Amino acid sequence: MLAPHRTAQPGPPLTPGATAPAVEVAALTKRYATGVLGNDGITLSVAQGATLGLLGRNGAGKTTLVRQITGELEPTSGNVRVMGIDVVSAHTVARALMGVVPQEAQPYDHLHPREHLAFFARMRGLSRAEASRRADELIDLLGLGPHARKIVRELSGGLKRKLLVGNALVGDPPVLVLDEPTTGLDPHARREVWALLRSLRGRGRTLLITTHYMEEAEELCDEVALISAGRLRVQGTVEALRARCRNRFKATYGDGNGRHALFGQTSDDLLADLARRGIEEFSLAKTSLEDVYMELTDEALEA
Repeated sequence: MLAPHRTAQPGPPLTPGATAPAVEVAALTKRYATGVLGNDGITLSVAQGATLGLLGRNGAGKTTLVRQITGELEPTSGNVRVMGIDVVSAHTVARALMGVVPQEAQPYDHLHPREHLAFFARMRGLSRAEASRRADELIDLLGLGPHARKIVRELSGGLKRKLLVGNALVGDPPVLVLDEPTTGLDPHARREVWALLRSLRGRGRTLLITTHYMEEAEELCDEVALISAGRLRVQGTVEALRARCRNRFKATYGDGNGRHALFGQTSDDLLADLARRGIEEFSLAKTSLEDVYMELTDEALEA
């Protein structure tokens, strides 16, 4: 039997002087009409000015969660609040507080970057003069000045993705939601986008980023939330998550059969294990976020 639909209800008003989390998700569940459970009882919080990475393999439930946070998909149960505003009951107000870059979004190929940004600024309700000023500001912020006279189809993948981030910024929202912002980009373009996102983080904006690139999450995020099979497994800093693991250190070495890895709770444990095996050439480091993810979500066993 399907769970009954329940519209999320607005929470109590904030007390004077209280600071709401930028994004607050409470017991959020989505069950589709087919009976498929998109996500199940997710609770998380993102502080204002922080960057949170939602990590999970394809199909883990990241995009379903993001679509509920932005109000595109109504939850079956639970609540979502953005800057203290309930996303379901006050959708228009909450949506104005967010700039969203969907995973599959593409810019209009026939426009110049400045025209593109001015068009989206007009759609946000700015006057013609205000839209023109805002487009100029964003061209500078995005580093698109040298490319302002090109049409979009002539831009690289990284520059196109920057332009999409610019679209999300035209209304100067305090919260940015980016679904897989660097998927399909080459390493150079990916790092261009990373630099832009770091600069936005430095300007006090809150960023919510979904990704399956562990390096990206380590590079950009204050905290990460690990999602698997529609459930939030754990949220915290990379160091806090690593501390929860049995395997906190990793040694890699090679032999005639290829590259191998050994894991241990401490570096001393690993060094002793390597000595017992007679291995003298190796590299020793803390476990990567990918190692942490695999252990905490049990995805190694599923694979």
